[in-house]
Amino acid sequence: MTSLDSGIDDRSLLFPGSTRAILVSSDDDLRNRLRVLLATRGCRIDEFACPNEAIPRLRHLEADAIVMDAEAAAADWWESSRTKLVTALPPGQAVAPVVLISSQQNPALVARLRDQGAADVITQTCSNDDIADRIGVAIESYRAALTPGDNRGNEVRGLAVKPIESKRGTRPLSPADRATVSNGMMLGRSEAMRHVLDRVSLVADKQTTVLISGETGTGKELIARALHAAGHRSNHEMVSVNCAGIPSNLLEDEFFGHVKGAFTDAHQNRIGRFEQARGGSIFLDEIGDLPLDLQSKLLRVLQERELHRIGGLETVRVDARVIAATNADLWAGVQDGRFREDLFYRLNVFPVHLPVLRERREDIPLFLNHFLELFCRRDGLRPKMIEPTVGAELMARAWLGNIRELENAVEMAVILSGDRAVLGALDFPEPRRRRLANGADLGPSHRGRDRDYKTIVEQFERDLITRMLEQTNGNKTLAAERLKLNRTTLVEKWKKLQGSQACAQAAAS
Repeated sequence: MTSLDSGIDDRSLLFPGSTRAILVSSDDDLRNRLRVLLATRGCRIDEFACPNEAIPRLRHLEADAIVMDAEAAAADWWESSRTKLVTALPPGQAVAPVVLISSQQNPALVARLRDQGAADVITQTCSNDDIADRIGVAIESYRAALTPGDNRGNEVRGLAVKPIESKRGTRPLSPADRATVSNGMMLGRSEAMRHVLDRVSLVADKQTTVLISGETGTGKELIARALHAAGHRSNHEMVSVNCAGIPSNLLEDEFFGHVKGAFTDAHQNRIGRFEQARGGSIFLDEIGDLPLDLQSKLLRVLQERELHRIGGLETVRVDARVIAATNADLWAGVQDGRFREDLFYRLNVFPVHLPVLRERREDIPLFLNHFLELFCRRDGLRPKMIEPTVGAELMARAWLGNIRELENAVEMAVILSGDRAVLGALDFPEPRRRRLANGADLGPSHRGRDRDYKTIVEQFERDLITRMLEQTNGNKTLAAERLKLNRTTLVEKWKKLQGSQACAQAAAS
């Protein structure tokens, strides 16, 4: 047995520095590959050549995962090893997730091993990043399932992502919290999302009003729930109001409630959402769609921390942490006269901007695996997998609808695949694209609304060249050939476009 520490700065790694994995394989090449793969991502490794060597040491090693060679043809070997793993541990100690590495891509075998308790079964043909990501998912699921004094142990836990549960007192977001939120959906662990979640950790336990911005489908409500769950108000309710989904003439009543007799159908007193959220949080989604007349009333609530029900004289104190979200540019609304400037400043105390999915592509495999398992489990289906070439194509998509579009695509693919265990290209819907009036592809990251002609054309060229360079793995000569451009022309355009983008970002900062 050997033990290997990575000695790398944890902040830039997939695994926190305290993460430890037990690696078991009689295949020297495979064991070396996995050792390097995990160690260079910050994981500490204890490695063994066979299960009989590893099992006696389990009592002395606190592992977050056990990564084993599945010896794919011998399912009976796995069942025997699993029993030994369970019995080797002290009473009450939960078995770390067991991830099996198989030399065969055999859906029937994968399903059988999963049924027998493996957290995940990964074929050796998967990329290093995919293997590391899936091991990371298993570890985070295991950690999320454990609470202090957890005595549910002695079982091999599956890959199901566990939700955050509200706990008394305050707590920072743990690594497990950073991958899941209250409904079990994954947030991701890309650099872009780590930045977002660092900001969430800073403000979660404060009373500060937070404004979450981002395109539709990026997970704004999930971030709001993570904020609420990580703060000291988590023992109380988070109340959500969709400002765009309620008729404007009903929104005031929805916010503030009314007293009996305030209007024709007011047969009894009714408390509004702000009172309902007493002691907890209120989430105001699509705040940019709030009518102007109600904006002034909301401003008073935020300033004075009090309200009056419709038709009532009693002053009601507001004790709710306000979290707002928008997919619109609120400052543009201020300049256009559609949104009050004073309300903007009251809401934008601590801004959190969510990146679009195409800006954090390294999270896409996590979401694909998560939703694939989620829908298979929901519909009572055996585990399925995505054909590797299809997975690569899905990684390159723009995902204009972000995580929500990806979720819908996986759900559709699971249904269309029927009894097949492997999802192919025809199971997934065609990618969506935004187009200009003449039919040209506008590209994935800008709508064209409120943008001049030069900006739209530059963005179109930048997205087109970016996608072509992604498809050719950065080969500018091949990219130029496919675009029917001279290589020198492509390089000059690329430098110019990158320069104009950098100038725009500098001007905006």
